[in-house]
Amino acid sequence: MLIEVVTAGLGCSICQKALKVVKQVALEFPQIETQELHVVDQFERLQELGIFSAGAILINGKVEFASPPSKPKLRERVYALLNN
Repeated sequence: MLIEVVTAGLGCSICQKALKVVKQVALEFPQIETQELHVVDQFERLQELGIFSAGAILINGKVEFASPPSKPKLRERVYALLNN
């Protein structure tokens, strides 16, 4: 499972919150790989996906959260996707 976090840079507090939550949940599930999608580097892809804000989270290429979720909500979504 690949979880991607849309980031705008180190100074973005929303991005840092999203990265923190994703990394914490990833520690609980060994099958998770994480990756950052920087808005400048991935502009075209993000535009195609309809993502216009940093902090969005994609799971396996699909937008799951438009903004950083709580740790329990992300954990619950990951668990559901892994068990389908």
